[in-house]
Amino acid sequence: MTSIKIAAVLLLVGINAFFAAVEFSLVAVRPSRIRQLVEQGVARARVVQRLLGDMNRVVSGVQVGVTLTSLGLGILGENTLASLLRRLLDWIPYPQVALVAHAISLGLAFAGLTFLHVVFGELVPKTFSLERAEQVALLTARPFNIYLDTFQWAIALLEGSAARINRALGISTSKGHTLVHSAEELQILVEQAGERGLFDRGEKKVIKSAIELSEVRVREIMVPRPDVHGLALEATLDEVMKTFATTQRSRLLVYQGSLDHTAGFVHIKDILWVLLDRERRAQDGLPPQEFQLRPLLREVLIVPESKPVSELLDELRARHTGLATVVDEFGTILGLVTLEDVLEQIVGEIYDEFDVVERPLTLADGAMIFDASLKVRDLETQFDIQLPDHSEYETLGGFVLHHLGFLPRGGETFDAAGFRFTVVEMDRRRVARVKIQRIKALEVATTAKEGAR
Repeated sequence: MTSIKIAAVLLLVGINAFFAAVEFSLVAVRPSRIRQLVEQGVARARVVQRLLGDMNRVVSGVQVGVTLTSLGLGILGENTLASLLRRLLDWIPYPQVALVAHAISLGLAFAGLTFLHVVFGELVPKTFSLERAEQVALLTARPFNIYLDTFQWAIALLEGSAARINRALGISTSKGHTLVHSAEELQILVEQAGERGLFDRGEKKVIKSAIELSEVRVREIMVPRPDVHGLALEATLDEVMKTFATTQRSRLLVYQGSLDHTAGFVHIKDILWVLLDRERRAQDGLPPQEFQLRPLLREVLIVPESKPVSELLDELRARHTGLATVVDEFGTILGLVTLEDVLEQIVGEIYDEFDVVERPLTLADGAMIFDASLKVRDLETQFDIQLPDHSEYETLGGFVLHHLGFLPRGGETFDAAGFRFTVVEMDRRRVARVKIQRIKALEVATTAKEGAR
């Protein structure tokens, strides 16, 4: 009889382990992988997919199962183990032990059951399920689904009772338990995965940048208006070719009067077709057709400066274009943004054969001289120079003007955010180059100079 009770105790521990394995495997398994298995025709994957679609029911079923097995262990296991231990204690030839044998046996039984329950009924299956979530989920889904169908009445009764109590307490009981992570939580998960070696540094940066894409506004990545190259609508073919050659761009805005009256944009391929047509006509002895830009124009997308970059990417893809003009609330053109600008926000700077790579000049004392048009985000991500809240400016030059509050001269110096900033060069009313040096490094260098005297 005792051996049957011991077997029942071990069975209850095993059942508890089963419920723990089900819960943690379904939490850890990748839904995308399960969808892939369903498409491949794996029958067990369909059961897993159904369970993932109703996690409220899964959690309730697991809770009912764990609670019942725990109660069973408490009722059956404690008495069974206590009686066994009491028999062993009775063999000890000390009357003092006999007096407290009952209390000792109960204490040891409780400790033994706790060990069995926690280690073999919870921790071991939990760890195993998290490590091999897919295999465990596929293995346990079908029997667990049968259990849910069998005890549906009990689960529904308990869920209904809990829902009524929650409503009475004013607690929301929204249907559908979903494992949704916020952007911040996803960033933490990526960081943890990187620490475990699942991503290298470059992959981690790309994933984090993609997560942050909805937080970045178009004005932060656009080419500012002073750097935008364009063509007048009445430009000649020679002027068009010269502008394409000097700017080394594949697309150019075309305006009527000023950039605020943009007529569209022209692609270098369209100009090449014009040149090819002229060559053919020359070979046939025909005069060239009169060149006009208007028939070659493509519609340009216009977006507000506050538009999230993630939405801009969707719109560029939907419109099959790689260029958009950026306007403020008054309709004034502030700059230009391309698909390449969006991609660079995710993967970092992209250089082609024509790009001139401008790297900061590093001085002997560790200070660096930057082009003031450098984006603040690039300054932070590439050089780990964190500036104060930059909602009021997008570039290093903008930060200098915002901090000083007046138009500086060359040589103007100020300290901020642990760095010393020096205006190295002005281009009329624009800050052209800025020297940045860590204040700690500056103090060390100063101390070394004084010590050398």
